[in-house]
Amino acid sequence: MGKHRIRKAMACILILSLFTAEGLSGTGTGTVSAAGMDAIETTIPQQTEEPVETSAPSDTPDPVSTPTPAPTAAATPQPIQTMPPVQTAAPTQTAAPKPAKFVLMNKEAKYAKGGQTGIHYHKVKGKKIYHMQSYTTDSVQLTMSHPATFSIYGGGSKKEVKKKMASVSSKGLVKCHRKGKGEKLYTVVKAVSKTTGDIQYIYIYFQKKITVSNGKGIHIYEKHTEQLNFDYDYKKVSISVTNKKKIKVSRRGRIEALKHGTAYITVKVKGSQKNEVRIKVIVQKEPWIVSSKDKLYDYEDMTRDLHALIKKYPGKTGLKSIGKSYDSREIWCFRIGSSGASRKLVIDAAIHAREWLNTQVIMRQAEEILRSYQDHRKRFANTCIYIIPMDNPDGVSISQYGFDAIRNKKLRKKCEKIGHSDIWKANARGVNLNNNFPAGFIKKKKKKPHYMNYFGKKAGSEKETKALMKFINEGKPEAVLNLHSMGNVLYWDFNVEGKLYEQLSEFAGKVASFNKYALMPKSSSTDAAGGFADWLVYEKEIISITVETGSVRCPLPHSQFKPIYKRNNKMFQWFMTEY
Repeated sequence: MGKHRIRKAMACILILSLFTAEGLSGTGTGTVSAAGMDAIETTIPQQTEEPVETSAPSDTPDPVSTPTPAPTAAATPQPIQTMPPVQTAAPTQTAAPKPAKFVLMNKEAKYAKGGQTGIHYHKVKGKKIYHMQSYTTDSVQLTMSHPATFSIYGGGSKKEVKKKMASVSSKGLVKCHRKGKGEKLYTVVKAVSKTTGDIQYIYIYFQKKITVSNGKGIHIYEKHTEQLNFDYDYKKVSISVTNKKKIKVSRRGRIEALKHGTAYITVKVKGSQKNEVRIKVIVQKEPWIVSSKDKLYDYEDMTRDLHALIKKYPGKTGLKSIGKSYDSREIWCFRIGSSGASRKLVIDAAIHAREWLNTQVIMRQAEEILRSYQDHRKRFANTCIYIIPMDNPDGVSISQYGFDAIRNKKLRKKCEKIGHSDIWKANARGVNLNNNFPAGFIKKKKKKPHYMNYFGKKAGSEKETKALMKFINEGKPEAVLNLHSMGNVLYWDFNVEGKLYEQLSEFAGKVASFNKYALMPKSSSTDAAGGFADWLVYEKEIISITVETGSVRCPLPHSQFKPIYKRNNKMFQWFMTEY
């Protein structure tokens, strides 16, 4: 027995002794007084405790907290009983959790049988596999529910698999190594669980890289448009622009050039990592075909420009000759708009030789309208404009270059006899064409060719006159705008009444509202005298007015081009696009 237990036993004997003594003295309380307890503590010798071995708790009640009945004198102290050791239950062993099912965790994957387009080598049959789509430009990260090993299992052919057109890393990153234009790739990846040995197959279709047939560099003129042609549906792509001040692009890929400079367009397939194409767009100031600086705009310049315009604007323009002059020059007629349009309008110029500056004015104006053709597509679907920029090409050539411009020797000799090439007004036969039409045709004093006052042997005698009449009779235009020079005035008030008069008045008033030209009253200038406008109004009942441009004597110097163009620009645009 250890020292601690000996001390404890001695304390118990002492307590019993005190209980006995107090009982004998007649207190009869059966409890230990405070003095008694002090005596006990004093009586027990204080010893330094040593380490005590741990034992099971004793069955003996606590002597302090539980009162003990006083024993008789003959009672003998009972031996101290100890509690048996407490048995601790052995811990319950939990069974190891069953591994989760081996599956592909990628949310975009679909799990189904079949559907392995393009797989001819190791096609998985009779079981469900995972299906995914990506792009040849992108990689695919496979995420499995278990740690796994990966390998390329199947493909378009055995040769393709051997060449490693698709590869997969130990961490499940699948890459496509076929990235050519229009190329696609199909592959099957095998994934094996390191935990359970289960197998899953993943079919991946790598779609082609997006391409734009316009190329990676586009040159476009200001105010022009161009359509991007990419090989993906516009709903599947997003389009962004670096410089929106230079160009604007619609969601369908329509480019509108705003201002000269450089911008970049990125067309990206939605949901892809790198499937995109970047296009450089250079916006340039558009060079004019018809020069405004040419100081002597002649028949050859006009012919060259007409062919250049129809080449530049195919489908929007047309060009034909309505006849030939006596020196074999074509009388060109230029069309803007659909050839099948039911409504026709006409502008003609230079029926008088020395008024050739109007040819340059209307040619330049025609090009300006063509530049904004897209804005007027609906208009030109049912209305077309016919422009005859030089009614009298032989006469213009004489006015500009003298009689040497006439190639036919007989004609040249006749003209040389007449003289006055610098102010020449007639055609190459000395006939004033604007007095040769069958509407009030009269014979005047001059009974032989003249540079301005001979009207011909009879009405409609000249080739140029016949060509214009035939064109009008076949085309039946609604209105004709005649360009002459000079005076900055409008002749419109013919000797007609009723609806035709009202139409002429309204037409002239609108033209004057733009160019601010003076409206001339009814006079001999509007009496029938064999003029083109006379024939149109009196004989054909077609609306026609004459616009006299310029403020100095003819032939107008080139310095008159700018003010004429400026004053009439909006008028021409209105007539061609709104009238």
